Amino acid sequence: MEMITVMPKQGIGLIKLGMNKEEVERCRQEYNTMFFNENRCTEFFKGTFKVEYDNEGKVIFIELSSIKGEQEFTCSIMDIDIFETKAEELVEKIDIVSPYDRNDWELGFSYHFPELGLCFWRPNIFKDSDMEEEWFKAHDKEEQESYLKDQYFRTVAIAVDGYWKST
Repeated sequence: MEMITVMPKQGIGLIKLGMNKEEVERCRQEYNTMFFNENRCTEFFKGTFKVEYDNEGKVIFIELSSIKGEQEFTCSIMDIDIFETKAEELVEKIDIVSPYDRNDWELGFSYHFPELGLCFWRPNIFKDSDMEEEWFKAHDKEEQESYLKDQYFRTVAIAVDGYWKST
């Protein structure tokens, strides 16, 4: 299983902040080769990474999605598996290193760590205590499993200083 490491203020995996488009293209090709399977996926990079550039063509934002299909990879930060650690636990651990923005208007859905240029996101908030609620128990097993996914973040992103102030 491949490991993709998030390095705050530096990069995610092979992709680094400040790279130009040609360098990112080489990374894209390398990832697609690494994760190629003719029966499943021919374009791993496109469905997993989002990269934004500044006016000079340099990477200013990198986002990695947990939606990996049948690909085998883990994503870690500070030796913590991002997509296999419950959101609240992950936030607690990172908050010890650098505090998250407690005034973020999307708090709970996203957690932004300004000093690290780091952000985690999930589409819905779901906590262990929600499993005891009647509304949850009323759903069938498949729907419950969908809710359980929301205990974890779906994306991790890093960006250059000031990126989130301008968006």
